[in-house]
Amino acid sequence: MNRTITQFVLLGLVAVIAVAKPAAQGSSDPWYGLQANAKNIDQPRVFTGTFQIALPKNWHMAPGHTGTIFSIVEDTKKWETGGFVTLEYMRLQAPLDPSVIAAFAERELKEVQNRELSGKQFGVAVKNGQLGPIILVQYDRPGISGTDDHVAQYSIPIGVVMYRLICIAPAASIEKYRPVFAHVAASFQPAKPGSVQ
Repeated sequence: MNRTITQFVLLGLVAVIAVAKPAAQGSSDPWYGLQANAKNIDQPRVFTGTFQIALPKNWHMAPGHTGTIFSIVEDTKKWETGGFVTLEYMRLQAPLDPSVIAAFAERELKEVQNRELSGKQFGVAVKNGQLGPIILVQYDRPGISGTDDHVAQYSIPIGVVMYRLICIAPAASIEKYRPVFAHVAASFQPAKPGSVQ
């Protein structure tokens, strides 16, 4: 009898550990969410007094121009491609109503497909972001290194501004970059709705 109780208690502990472990590892969404113990990402930092974002450590930042706020690129060996993140914005005529977000997601997908004529394996999903819905468009395209790149474009509507966080990495090593991109996207927060720069 005691042995049976002990076995049930041990089985219960194993079940609790198995359930608790994934939560400790971070977000359940592989493409959007803060990662636990993100050692390769700096703490969120406020930029231009209007937004904050956590970016990968030891990547190099470049200033933006017109609709691009900034870009950041991974430090790699000469002529080797790595990860790239850029943040763009555009003004909307009015805030997006949540009821039209699915239609807007299809529109975002069509716009990307029209721009990326050599793209393939296009997909779109609406994610539940901290500040509302996030549209994620993903696809592969030929990269400058001769192999495919994977692109993840996060469209984040905030007030009358549409932010686009575009993350690119070699498709062959996307598993390495996916948690980084997911963390960066989930860390983005404007200082106030509708702020741009």
